[in-house]
Amino acid sequence: MSDNPLAPNAKRDAAIKAEAKLLWESEGRPEGGPEAYMERAEDLISIKGVPRGVNVKDLPDPELADVQIENARLQENLGEFPERSTDQGDQRHFPVADRKEEAELMKDESAQHGQPGYAQIDEKQEGP
Repeated sequence: MSDNPLAPNAKRDAAIKAEAKLLWESEGRPEGGPEAYMERAEDLISIKGVPRGVNVKDLPDPELADVQIENARLQENLGEFPERSTDQGDQRHFPVADRKEEAELMKDESAQHGQPGYAQIDEKQEGP
């Protein structure tokens, strides 16, 4: 027997038809017959096929149920905050995808006197 719910399965199809007939009969046998209840019956059979609940040991402690876990990287920003008069040119001022990329940008030669990753404009160069 396949675990794939989309694969043809005679036993499952028979259970769905039987469930559809029970639903149809419980509604007083309205017009349309059990075929009108096939979709609901399929949903019910799918639900019945799922194991009940999860192991209790996998659940968090009740007192920790509402605790939100923060990303550890947020701790880096809890230090000092610069004043307006502080020179901030030694820090990057744009987002970086990951720490490896950040390290590469900090080593960038074009960033010796400015923001990492940005080429410096040559003031002697004539432009259009």
